[in-house]
Amino acid sequence: MNKKFIYFFFIFWSFLGVAFGAIGSIRFHYLIQNLRSDFLDSLFQKITLLGEEYAIIPVILILVFYFPQGKDIKYRNKVIISLFVGLCLGGVLPQLGKLLWDDSLRPWSLLTDLEPIEGLKMSYRRSFPSGHTTITTTWAALWASTANPKWNAPILMTFVVLFVALSRVYLNMHWLHDVLAGGLLGIFSAYIGLWAGGFNKRT
Repeated sequence: MNKKFIYFFFIFWSFLGVAFGAIGSIRFHYLIQNLRSDFLDSLFQKITLLGEEYAIIPVILILVFYFPQGKDIKYRNKVIISLFVGLCLGGVLPQLGKLLWDDSLRPWSLLTDLEPIEGLKMSYRRSFPSGHTTITTTWAALWASTANPKWNAPILMTFVVLFVALSRVYLNMHWLHDVLAGGLLGIFSAYIGLWAGGFNKRT
């Protein structure tokens, strides 16, 4: 897995982990909610789409059909296997978690003073872990590790992961501990995907 991506990911996740240990998910949630504005409401609703198929499908197409050009078929097959295994795990693991912790309530269910966000469909249960954060971390790590070195942008990819995670808190869809767990699941999913595809840890 790309070393820069891993380093910056764990720097960001360490800060979030310290925040969780110091003030907990509820106080962190209110701190994020204090930033509310019409501009950020719109911005974070767009950012959070990076954890959905709107982002995943273009990522797959670019990594499979564009970047491997000029390389042998074995390399393309390695990328395909890595994407298939990694993204499958990134999609399945958080859903298994939601089944195991089916009664985990989202912020809307516990904090009655939250202001609604226009245009956002609210959910109330199956909060843990964050599926959006998991799948975003997975595809971002796979991109940073398999894309053309001119375009793999590992530091940018970690910021994508961070802002998607924060968007889930800002939009009242998840707690801090949900996105922390989701990010770690995403790293695990990408690592297994890269291993299955035959990429070594220095990729």
